[in-house]
Amino acid sequence: MNSKVNRGIPKAESIFAYVLLLLIFGCATLSPEPFNQFSSSVKEAQTGIDEGMTITYNWTRAGFLEGFSSDQNANFSQLIIVPGKGYDWQWTIDPQPVYLTIRKTQLAVLELTSAFVDYASLLAKLAGNELVSTETFEQLAKDLNKNANDAVKALKLDVSTTNIAILSTAASELLRSYIENKRQEYLRDAILDNQQNIQDYSNICISLIHTIRGAIKTYYAERYEPIRIAWDSSTGVKRLKETQKMINLNEQFVDTIRVLQELEIAYSSLPKAHADLAKSIENPALSLDGIQTLYSSGKRLQRLYNELKEAESENQN
Repeated sequence: MNSKVNRGIPKAESIFAYVLLLLIFGCATLSPEPFNQFSSSVKEAQTGIDEGMTITYNWTRAGFLEGFSSDQNANFSQLIIVPGKGYDWQWTIDPQPVYLTIRKTQLAVLELTSAFVDYASLLAKLAGNELVSTETFEQLAKDLNKNANDAVKALKLDVSTTNIAILSTAASELLRSYIENKRQEYLRDAILDNQQNIQDYSNICISLIHTIRGAIKTYYAERYEPIRIAWDSSTGVKRLKETQKMINLNEQFVDTIRVLQELEIAYSSLPKAHADLAKSIENPALSLDGIQTLYSSGKRLQRLYNELKEAESENQN
């Protein structure tokens, strides 16, 4: 009889562990610093991503203008846009120039990145104990996923909506519980539950970068062929001019590949940076390597952009 009673009484170790958990997640003060760092890093990356893709767009656009203008088989009618129903339109030239594909991809990627910036800002608000009502949160969560869905639809990507939701349903429920109860385990579990969504989001963006990378390689091959033909049939000063064209093309290609590579580094570091948040709740002294990598990548992208803009300005003078 006594043995049955004893089995129903919690051991001292169990009680201590339970109290410890309450202290860690229920009473301890949540440090907002990792969340603020994460939000700042995402914003830095967003700026770098925008500027990096602008470089790629500008180069391919300039190349199209030069190539089309010097092509003896080109026809002005190819430049004319054919308006369709409503807001639809179609360009006569087929296939469409690489720079248009890049521009379209850039705008959609920025929509996705903006949704992620909003997500990071929301987490920073919640971690900083900023008052967010459940009604406000519901609208924010709805807007986050809608923006991501709209961006993917604009690209006509063949992925399910569950793969591009910035905020999962379960994570939304946990964040709602955190808002209502301010218990840290709800915030931690929301981040952990949402980790796969962030990984899926990152994979989609990396896939888009790979698509652009392939287009740039094809574009490079198309651009150097006319230069090669002109170089073979020329001598002296004219050959020097074609050599300079080829060197310029090579430099532009290498610079663009560097930018795309850094873009992939930035997107690849997003999931690890996000995972750092959950770890920081469990261990505030943890080194936030993922967040630092993301921040550094965003800074490098901006530096690359400034360097290439400077070089472009010098070439024009």
